[in-house]
Amino acid sequence: MSSTQLFRLSGISLLLGAVMSVFAGVTTLFLDSSLSASPTTIQSSLWSTFWSLAFVGIVLVLLGLPALYLHQARGRGGVVGLIGVFLVVLGSFLGMATTAYFVSIAPLLAAKAPHLINGGYETSLAVFGIGATVLGIIGPLLLGMAIIRAKVFPWLVGLLLMVAGVLSPVTTFSSGVLFALIGLVGIVCAAIAYGWVGMILTTQHNVAGAEAPSSVQAALR
Repeated sequence: MSSTQLFRLSGISLLLGAVMSVFAGVTTLFLDSSLSASPTTIQSSLWSTFWSLAFVGIVLVLLGLPALYLHQARGRGGVVGLIGVFLVVLGSFLGMATTAYFVSIAPLLAAKAPHLINGGYETSLAVFGIGATVLGIIGPLLLGMAIIRAKVFPWLVGLLLMVAGVLSPVTTFSSGVLFALIGLVGIVCAAIAYGWVGMILTTQHNVAGAEAPSSVQAALR
């Protein structure tokens, strides 16, 4: 498989991840996805749908992140961008573990032993949740700064990631329509940023790949 195809697949993965994230974000307007959610909410189908979409969105974005970094590595944000990507990836893995808990274990506890739910938040799960939240703030901030500095992707992509890093974690610890809207804005900002990068990766490398043979033919002439 050529590098052009790999970049294109990575771009498609980012686009799909962005779409999944938006769908998950919209459900927060109708669902209390915070740690204070009631056992009834945790057992609802909308709860499982939200966290399942969030999980798939995280995985798809993770698959596209290496191509994002490699595409801008020739710019001036190399080291900061690498640290940002590393923190985003690490935070995403912690987020995936937390999401898997919310999808598989939390509904069972809500049905059989609801008094143990808060206990789970106070044990090792807190490390995963807090770690994912902290890295989910710092990682996008650094990655956004690197994108703006590298000047390979549009600067607005970096700004959107920075805004997303600040706003997206709001719904984790707070409930209510206002916080849901703030969190949704953060999710949409991240989705636009990753989707924008995905569009660039799926089109720019195709153009480059198409121009390469013509340049070779011109040289041979």
